[in-house]
Amino acid sequence: MNSVRRNNAKAGKVDGSVRSAYCKAGIKRIVVGFSAGADSTALLLASVASGVDVIPVHCNFHLRGEESLRDEVVARKICASLNLEPVIIDFDVAGYMASKGSGTSVEMACRELRYAEFEKIMKNTGADRIAVAHNADDNIETLFLNLFRGSGVTGLRGMLPDTGKIIRPLLNISRSEIEEYLIERNTGFVVDSTNLSSDYRRNYIRRDILPMIEKRWKGVRRAILTTLENLRGEECVLKWGEEYWLKDKDKDYLLLSTIDDSPDPFWAIYRFASRYGVSRTVACEICDVYEKKAGTQLIVGKRWEAKGGYLVFDMKKLKFVCNEKNY
Repeated sequence: MNSVRRNNAKAGKVDGSVRSAYCKAGIKRIVVGFSAGADSTALLLASVASGVDVIPVHCNFHLRGEESLRDEVVARKICASLNLEPVIIDFDVAGYMASKGSGTSVEMACRELRYAEFEKIMKNTGADRIAVAHNADDNIETLFLNLFRGSGVTGLRGMLPDTGKIIRPLLNISRSEIEEYLIERNTGFVVDSTNLSSDYRRNYIRRDILPMIEKRWKGVRRAILTTLENLRGEECVLKWGEEYWLKDKDKDYLLLSTIDDSPDPFWAIYRFASRYGVSRTVACEICDVYEKKAGTQLIVGKRWEAKGGYLVFDMKKLKFVCNEKNY
């Protein structure tokens, strides 16, 4: 177990953030993803302090040899100190990846496995949410990862505090504040050795890119958190606009008259097409065809592959056609 040197911490901020999040969501019972690292240890302690019924779940992926076994031992000890009985789950990551075929990374496999189990436990125990320990710094790193992938507003606004299934009560708490909290609570935690390497993209952003930026722009993390909050608000406005402009949101077509009336034809087409897994690049092609119309005469017949079917224009609309149907 690793602990940090004692200093003046404001532990009440962590407890208050978790208690407030649970109260707002009406949570009585919570499934807590518990790795025994600093973030999840703080989340577990604060969850217990909030007074809700806590179900800690520790996932052992057996990817780091003795270190994975150490994490499980520490997780059991921390839970015992809180009079909690953890749910311990062992995973065969290699077997899962083999069953999924190529294209599934270790990180993706671990995420899919643990969230699938979290959901099962939530359903079987009648829990209200799954709590995970993502913090403010994690969200900043997520913004950069999605920025480098060419994301839109939904990617750039980062993780949401509450999705209705997953709740992140520490999303406004920094990593340093979490460590201060654990000092005040006199609680140690484990350190995943893979977090000490810059080989992974997230670690590279955390260990190399952000510290370099901070040398030039002091307080930049606070500014980025403000940007994330702004982008969450922008996304809400976009969704409201989508409700207004894309009136046929529950139908498998988009009227050309709706595209004509929208403030941005590409935006309307992309928001509709993305429902069917269509990329931005393909949406650009569809928009190009739309913009080549002469009066009411459209270039029809071209199809764009989509998930489970394809998109095609007729004289009045852009529509989705299932593979089972004939156009």
